[in-house]
This record gives sequence, structure tokens and C-alpha cells, in this order.
Amino acid sequence: MKFLSKRNVILVALSLVLCLLALGAFADGQSRDQKTDVYHDLEVFAKIIEKVSQNYVDDVDTHELILTAINEMLGELDPHSQYLEGLDYEDLMVSTRGEFGGLGIYIVFRDNYPTVVSPIADTPGDRAGLRGGDQIVEIEGMATEGWRTEKAVKYLRGDPGTDVTFKVRRPGSEEAIEYVLTREIINVASVPYYDMFGDVGYVKVSAFSKHTAEDLDNAIDDLESRGMKALVLDFRQNPGGLLQAATEVSELFLEKDKLVVYTKGRLQNTNRKYYSSNRNVHKGYPVIVMINGASASASEIFAGALQDWDRAFVVGQTSFGKGTVQTVFTLSETEAIKLTTAKYYTPSGRSIHKDHNEALQEAQPGMTAAERDTDGRAGTETADVKADKPVFYTSSGRIVYGGGGITPDLEFEPQHYTDLERELERKYMAFTFAVEVLDPTRVTESFRTDDETLRQFYAFLDERGFEYKKEDLTEENVEYIRTMIAREVLNHKYGREAMYRVLLEADPEFQEVLSIVKEAPTLDAMFAYGEAQKAIKKASAE
Repeated sequence: MKFLSKRNVILVALSLVLCLLALGAFADGQSRDQKTDVYHDLEVFAKIIEKVSQNYVDDVDTHELILTAINEMLGELDPHSQYLEGLDYEDLMVSTRGEFGGLGIYIVFRDNYPTVVSPIADTPGDRAGLRGGDQIVEIEGMATEGWRTEKAVKYLRGDPGTDVTFKVRRPGSEEAIEYVLTREIINVASVPYYDMFGDVGYVKVSAFSKHTAEDLDNAIDDLESRGMKALVLDFRQNPGGLLQAATEVSELFLEKDKLVVYTKGRLQNTNRKYYSSNRNVHKGYPVIVMINGASASASEIFAGALQDWDRAFVVGQTSFGKGTVQTVFTLSETEAIKLTTAKYYTPSGRSIHKDHNEALQEAQPGMTAAERDTDGRAGTETADVKADKPVFYTSSGRIVYGGGGITPDLEFEPQHYTDLERELERKYMAFTFAVEVLDPTRVTESFRTDDETLRQFYAFLDERGFEYKKEDLTEENVEYIRTMIAREVLNHKYGREAMYRVLLEADPEFQEVLSIVKEAPTLDAMFAYGEAQKAIKKASAE
């Protein structure tokens, strides 16, 4: 821990205050009295730190006290304003750049050690032969027993071109193998998987970084060359990322000069509108966007823009509602503050952020009446109008809802997990079975969990002392177990891409989307199908 001298604590704090005031760092809108109050409050804070460091009954780490005060202060603002240092700052840079210096391995905390899940293809970890189940027992001479994932990542990542020494222990062996690997730039795939399912193209988009639009554009080009008749874009569990990336991805489907999103904040320079500038868009087939409660930020910007312009049929569950803009202010090479400075609004004027202040939404103009195909008030109040959500209108006059997050055109029931399923996942039972028990020579890319493999898995659970009741093996749980085993087996032998198809085959929401495409092969037909399903749902509820 870093300790500040008692004298330097107050000198540093007061110097900071004087610098801030001299540079005019406080908001221009503040009066002289307000600035004086801020000066006084910070002076009091510095004096309190000095008195604590000099007089408290025990020795204290004043650095930690100040960090606590900073974090508590930012926590009072909102959950997204943060002080970032060290690994937290590096993680932010990774999520926005989509790359980092490292070895290219996915790791988890399992059996009290950081453990390799799988390497990324053509990375140092992959070329060195690291594989799922390898326990990382030592890094740079430090025993890693009890290390959580974050701590292991901190020491495994580093500048490209530098070496890292570590030891791994293979399942079934007590001997540790030493590796000395050179770190490289690792690109994080924002489009980890795409493929054709019949004549329907599917693309999984996991994040928004500087490479996302290019990666998605290339994937769609390939699917179009294979005769795609409809496109499913899966943004479930996508936490978002860069605003610029959200705009670039949106304009792959929106004609030039279409409003994608706009921001509004307290300061004038935070009020901005973002328009599509792309002249060549992907069109000629319906687009279905899948979202859920973990789709946030840039995912919501994209889904909201395509929904407002009637460019996509949005399905799933209402998204997270993270509709605020965070600006990163660099403090040093390893420190920054991430501060909320504005809110996002969709083209129709909906606030993406889950905010109880609905008046703020109504005050923000979105697309103009001239930009709509109608006067903006067309459309029929559908059977499921939500009384607790403000109503907005798409470019053709379809009703969409505000109130935070993006409400799908057709809502699916979220998947629920049983206690048995959660416990199997929590204890990594299928992962351990795949890397330690199952004979890899039995596994091909078409592997699915047959009855013999299922019996072998149950025997493995009994051997490992995993407690469950035979009556827990319902049809639902057994089907989940079959998928879970196949997922881990394919991931272990062939990598993450190989496991996606087996997951999608068992995914009820994706299978429902494929059924919708067959029944309603155009966007207009999908919109009508969605309205009909809402009416049926309301009638059955009555």
C-alpha cells in the first residue's frame, strides 16, 4: 500500500484545490459563492485527512481513505461514474479498443486456482498447447492458489513483446509444466460467430469496439454471398461499448442522413446528433434483432434506431436501460475518471435510460413529422398498449414505448433456470467432465450428447459427490444437461465457435425466430405477426 506523509496529505489536497480554481475547472454556471463553498469544503476535507493521519488511534492508510472518499462521492452520482486505476483502467481500454497485450486464453476461478477454459485460435496460448482444464499454479514465481480471475489477468497481461513466466498443472498430473511466453496483441472478437441456418443468416455480436462495424460488415457480406434470405442479429447479453461503434453499426442498415441517436446533457457541448453517413447499406431482406435484459448501451442505441426507422423487427425482452453517456477524463497514464455527462435518445425521442422523469423524454424532439411517412400520429392503439409507458411513433407511425430500455416488437418469455441447472453450472461439472473424463477420440464437430455419454456423466456426478435427486432429472433438466455437456465438449476440442451451433439448436428464442421467418417472410408481415400475437396474448389474459 502507498502511504502519504502527514504533511504532504494536506499540501497535495490544497494544491489540487488551488489548481482546479486557477484553471477554472468548476462549471461555468456556478456562482462565485458556490465556488467559494467548494473551496471551503475541500479545505475542510484536507484538514480532516491530516487530523486522522496524525491522531487516529491506529495507523491508517491515507491513500486508501482518499480512494474510499472518491469512490463514495462518485457512487452518489450514478452507478456508471467511476474512478479508474490500474487493471480497471486497462479493462476499459480493452473494451473500447477491442484488443490488449496478452496470451489469448479464457480463464475462470475453479478449484481454488485460475484455470484455462480455452485458448483463442492462433495466439501464444494456443500455439503453446494450453488447453481447457490447465490450472495456472504459479505466475512470475508467485503461487496462485486462491487467486481470483482478475488478479491472474493482471499479471498475465502486459505490453506486447514482453515475456511472462508461469506454470500449469494438467488434469490427472501433479507435475507442473513451466511456460515462458511472449505477449502479443490479442484481438477480442466482437463478432465471435456467424453462420447460415437454412436460408437464414445468424450473427452473434458480443460487444461494440472500434472493429465491430467492419467485422459485422464482413460477416454479412459472406452470408449474402451464401444466399441469405433473412438476417438475425443477436445482441443478447451485449453490454455495449463505444457510441461511435453503435453509430457505425447502425449505418450498415440505415440510408444516408438518417438520425441514429442524439445526446443531451447539462453542458451545451454534450448536445449532439449522430446521423448515418453510409451510402451503401445492407438491404433486400428482413432483419430481426434479438435483445434481452442484459442488452445495454450501444446495443440499445442500435436496436432503438432500427426499430424507430422500421428497419428491423425487434424480439426478446426489454433491454437493460443504460442510456447515459460516459466521458473518460484522463488523470495520468494509469488513472482516469469515467463520468456521466449526457443521456441517449432514439430517433423518435425515447430516452433509453430507465428514468422515472418522463417529462424529460416528452421535452426532447426526435425525428420530425417531415421525416416520418405520416404525420407522426398514425397507427392504431394496439391491444397491448402499456399504460405505464409513454407512447412514441416510428417513421411509419407504428407505436413504440419509452420509459427506459428498448421494448421489443414481440416479447418472449425469458428462459428460467432450475436449481439443478444453476448448481451444475456453478460447480463447472460439465466443464470438468469434458476436460478430465470424456474420451476426446469420440468427439467430432457433429458431437451431440447421446444416452451413453449421459449415463457416463451421471456416474461422474456420483463419483465426485455431487448431490442431486433422481426426481430432479425431469425432461427439461435432462435436455439442458445434454446441451451443457455438448457445449463444453465442443468448446474444449474445437474452440468457442464450435459450441455456438449446439447452443442455438437448443435455444427456444432462436428457434422461435426461425419459425417467425417461415410464417412471416417480410418485415411488414413480421410487424403484423407481432401485433397479432399481442392481441392473442391480451385475449387469453382476459
